[in-house]
Amino acid sequence: MPCSDIIVIVMAAGQSSRFGSDKRVAKLGNGETLLSSTLRTIQKTFSNSRVVIKPEDNAQSLGLTPTNHIIISQRSHLGLGYSISDAFRQLCSDESVHHYRAAAVWLADLPWVSEETCGVLTKMATPGSIVQPIHQENPGHPVVFGREFWHELALLENDRGASPVIKKHSDCVIYASLNDPGVCTDVDYLDDLTKSQKNTRSAKMHTRLQQKPQQKLH
Repeated sequence: MPCSDIIVIVMAAGQSSRFGSDKRVAKLGNGETLLSSTLRTIQKTFSNSRVVIKPEDNAQSLGLTPTNHIIISQRSHLGLGYSISDAFRQLCSDESVHHYRAAAVWLADLPWVSEETCGVLTKMATPGSIVQPIHQENPGHPVVFGREFWHELALLENDRGASPVIKKHSDCVIYASLNDPGVCTDVDYLDDLTKSQKNTRSAKMHTRLQQKPQQKLH
């Protein structure tokens, strides 16, 4: 049964400048777009999500439907931190989600996260913790922020994302060490699209999820 008290914030308001075109509608090998595939992955575990897009975007052209809840980031052109801030400002003012224990910040170009990983992160999330997946000592996504950090995320003003909040509250961060290359497999360049699909399929054939994620000591 999908998790109903963690909301997923899908960051889909980037400029795709390095990709060369709108990577959100780039086609994968199965015919799905990158964004649609990411949303399908999310829906396997989570019943609530918001998709953050730019003011000039056409939701229908992105494959979004009325069932997809949308947040318009008016400051998306300034960088990821501003888009995250716009999203959490809306969350903080939305009484319907105030009882949720956490929110997962999920990049729109990250469709290969396993369902098992989502389950692990969901179980570890608490209102007072920040849960980040790790693959081969590399930090990945999605990062799950407990409700206690939402107001601080709403104040972000940078182009680096939520890293300042993670750094400031390092004592609250739980690092989940997982055998899932999907948490670090995003798409920045056109060549990444083919390489990512191939490498992720290959890695998943030879690895399995660790059952006992460990908390990193500080």
